[in-house]
Amino acid sequence: MNVREAIRSVRDDYVEQFDAMVALQRAKRSDIFVDRRMTRPESSLFGKLYVPDVSFGDPMTEWLDMVPRDRAGALPGFSLETPSLVVEVEDLWWDDLRLDHDGAFTGKLVSWWFDRWMPRADSATPRAEGVSGFIHSVTVDETWMNVDLGTATIDALFNLLSIAQNCGAKSVRVTRGRR
Repeated sequence: MNVREAIRSVRDDYVEQFDAMVALQRAKRSDIFVDRRMTRPESSLFGKLYVPDVSFGDPMTEWLDMVPRDRAGALPGFSLETPSLVVEVEDLWWDDLRLDHDGAFTGKLVSWWFDRWMPRADSATPRAEGVSGFIHSVTVDETWMNVDLGTATIDALFNLLSIAQNCGAKSVRVTRGRR
């Protein structure tokens, strides 16, 4: 299995669980919304924005986030090496990715990535070319980021690694974040 396949398998497992949870909620309620962003002014989230896995009501009255099942055993670590960047993946969770690096994130580049992958406030507004799915939340500091990659494709992660590289990173460590 190559690196893209390994990452895709983690993403696909998460999205399979996500889709099942959404189907279950749709069977229970008709006022369900998926990939609807909300403002969280009290939070430390980037842009003060958050996308619950599902939300209910219009306007939103409540939301629900899926708790993915634990894996049976640890995912073996792997690495990705390019001439200018080494990425060590110790533990990859699609909804709880922690990325540490030896560069310094810039607001401009993180904002570009965030705007590309976060849902628009107005869903009628066109999205970036080739974007599929959405990230659900981001917390960022100069040398680290914690991301819920939500329904975004693996391109969101590869874009993020490119952002870290463009911010001066030579090495990146990916692991589980908050748990």
